[in-house]
Amino acid sequence: MKLRPQQIRRRNNMLRELAELVTSSLKKHGISDDKAINEAEELAFQLHQRWAGITFTFPVKDDLARKRLELHILEEYDGTNADILVRRYGVTEDWIYSVLRTHQRRRVDENQAKFDFGDATP
Repeated sequence: MKLRPQQIRRRNNMLRELAELVTSSLKKHGISDDKAINEAEELAFQLHQRWAGITFTFPVKDDLARKRLELHILEEYDGTNADILVRRYGVTEDWIYSVLRTHQRRRVDENQAKFDFGDATP
């Protein structure tokens, strides 16, 4: 199978994109720019050395990725920015609201379990 130029560019950019993501995350956690860039590039290099030639497939329906996405939605939603989150994460507005409703129900259930009316038998 012959690779198209677009596929070659995308494949060659993957480690660079990974390094940029890691750099951004390290900076968010207070690591200096120079150190973050150096660490991210080193990590990308080590991944390349270890896994060169291996094809990775990331499943679309992965529980860990879904739970992490839900956390991002819960942290970032401010009551007015559903449209921004739709574009940022490639999900529907209905899905965002279903995540919010589920989380709200969980919080209500947890809070109701904490009430003690003194009528329970020991």
